[in-house]
Amino acid sequence: MAQTLRPDRRALLISATLAATGLSALPAWSAAPRGPGRGPWGIAKPESAGLSTKALDQAADILGTAGERQGLVIIRGGRLVYERYWANAWHEARPDWRNVSFSSGKSWGATLVGRAYTQGLLGLDDLTTRYHPAAVSGLRPETTIRHLLTMTSGGTLVVKPSSKPPRRLDDPALPGPGVEYARQAEGEPGSPPGYGRDIPAGARFYYDGAAADHLADIVASATGRTSLRYMMDEVVAPLGCETFRYQPEGVDAAGQIRIGGSIELSCRDMARLGQLYLDRGVWGGKRLIAEDYIVAAGAPSPLNPSYGFLWWLNTQGRVPKAPKDMIFAAGARGQFCFVCPDQDLVVATMGFGAAQLSAEQAWAALAPALL
Repeated sequence: MAQTLRPDRRALLISATLAATGLSALPAWSAAPRGPGRGPWGIAKPESAGLSTKALDQAADILGTAGERQGLVIIRGGRLVYERYWANAWHEARPDWRNVSFSSGKSWGATLVGRAYTQGLLGLDDLTTRYHPAAVSGLRPETTIRHLLTMTSGGTLVVKPSSKPPRRLDDPALPGPGVEYARQAEGEPGSPPGYGRDIPAGARFYYDGAAADHLADIVASATGRTSLRYMMDEVVAPLGCETFRYQPEGVDAAGQIRIGGSIELSCRDMARLGQLYLDRGVWGGKRLIAEDYIVAAGAPSPLNPSYGFLWWLNTQGRVPKAPKDMIFAAGARGQFCFVCPDQDLVVATMGFGAAQLSAEQAWAALAPALL
């Protein structure tokens, strides 16, 4: 069984990773617990955190112009300093309203793997076949867990369908059953030739949640629990999430979750994920995720300097005017969790509508009030 690194080796790995990537060190974490722990967020005025209520109101007005936002939450210094909620055809203007994560759920999936790694139950360079046979997963036999985390596995044709969009408030349709793996004849439109067939693991980056979904089965094998139970017990409960759940379609008959999305949660709970990474894996004064894993998750991967472990990075200025040390979870229709270590800042915004809000558009609206 894989073992976690000793503290001295962790420190060396962290230093080497930062030096190799050019990333600045994350803010020093003090012994005093930050964030809400298992309880609700502490509330403070924007001005107490060096921000302006007027400027934030103006930024929120711009962000909500398209009419597709449901919520905006801003955390600084481990406290909730601003929030705004909107009502539309899909949402109510409530802080406990659940939004569909879409692919921003991948960063929660990275945290699931990170927790198992922290407990010494798996290693990042372990072959996936150690836990999940290639004949079942469709992955190439040389694929490692790290390949799945960095979207460099070469792909698979054994896939689950995408997340279901939220239903309109006036739609009485009942949720569907859990989605199961199915074997496709070809890769999705736009995938590279040979995807899921003969592209060697580690040969190229291709953004696709289908391969990452198999991390759920790997974690289940490594931990002896279903990935749903492990996520809820080892990540969601310790973070004190108040609204987090999976869409019925997001859990299969074996109790395995979709890593690529299908989470329903509030902006307040999305912000908890960001605070966990901002505080280098410490939550409520206790170590939840190994620090070297947090650093690696936010470091450029070899085949895409703008991607870490199921987190997008801004090291190459992907999001103009945003800090270069920013990492962010991102999902369709503008589901974002921005984490800015140098600014001690977490921003979560979610919603749904006809427009496709990009990270660049969201940050452009918010940046004047935040930086």
